[in-house]
Amino acid sequence: MEIVQPYENLLAGFQSHVVTREIVVAPNQELSLGQVFELNAQGQAVAPTEPSDASKAFGIMADAIATGGTAKKSVYYAAGEFNKHKVILPDDADFNAYDQSLGKIGIYLNDVVKAEEAY
Repeated sequence: MEIVQPYENLLAGFQSHVVTREIVVAPNQELSLGQVFELNAQGQAVAPTEPSDASKAFGIMADAIATGGTAKKSVYYAAGEFNKHKVILPDDADFNAYDQSLGKIGIYLNDVVKAEEAY
């Protein structure tokens, strides 16, 4: 039996290197694939706080994770080109502020031609 995984369409080009790194996600966090995250005081990945602050953006999650009561290791994108329609920002986010802040660390949010599946 063939298992077909849907293409998430998160990556948006390869003009710059896509860099992944390991990170520890803080306890009691639920982060989604493609979600922008920030770091807590212990240097662990956490969902952005509200009100959101684009200057705290640290990377984009490369995998979904729910940690429960203990911290867990995961992987994130530290650099690359990403589909701006698929990256998950906080509800109150100013897209331009996040675009500029992420660009400073090598993460570029690009407009892409839509795939067959609707966004």
